Amino acid sequence: MKTNAQLYEDIMDKLDFEPSVNASNITVAVNGEVVVLGGTVGSLFEKHTAERAIKSIAGVKAVANELRVELASQYRVSDVDIANAAVNALKWNSTLPQERPQVAVEGGHVTLTGKVNWWYQREAAEKAIRWLSGVKSLNNQITIQSSLSPKDIKALITKEFHRHAQVDAERIHVEIEGSKVILKGRVGTWLELQEAKRGAWSAPGVVSVVTDELVIG
Repeated sequence: MKTNAQLYEDIMDKLDFEPSVNASNITVAVNGEVVVLGGTVGSLFEKHTAERAIKSIAGVKAVANELRVELASQYRVSDVDIANAAVNALKWNSTLPQERPQVAVEGGHVTLTGKVNWWYQREAAEKAIRWLSGVKSLNNQITIQSSLSPKDIKALITKEFHRHAQVDAERIHVEIEGSKVILKGRVGTWLELQEAKRGAWSAPGVVSVVTDELVIG
């Protein structure tokens, strides 16, 4: 296991190496395998990119992202402009159903509501909005309509894990509570955890995936 000092050095090197992140106003605190990010960044894109970059580092098991978004002057736009851009981004996204999600904007903070049939559609709506200029935060409240029985959902997810080259299906136990998927067991890396989570979300009708009991190591 890396010491806090070694992990801190790896994190700072990674942030400096990441071309789309300005690390000059980012603070990092390391407590074992948990990393806390503080300070400010210039966009929501930078905030998510910094978190993703750190999660890829060996030895990091969790990231608390407390970065604040302080928009540069050239990216400050009105809520009306953000709302119009968001509506158009959703309108031109071919992965979304005809009944597009609804958008609400207040002070640069965007909320999405509505219903879709698949997790990838919920994710696509979020990605379409996340990188728009002026967006400080995004609250995705889009719900997924369930159409399969818990037994069917479990069978589909289990088969996907056995197909997936980056997921050790023998070490992951799948439980279903209604349309909520609970993953338990062990994975080797954060990336494997993410692939397992993505595989679970890909089953039709899944409305929630819980990985609190999926241990890295």
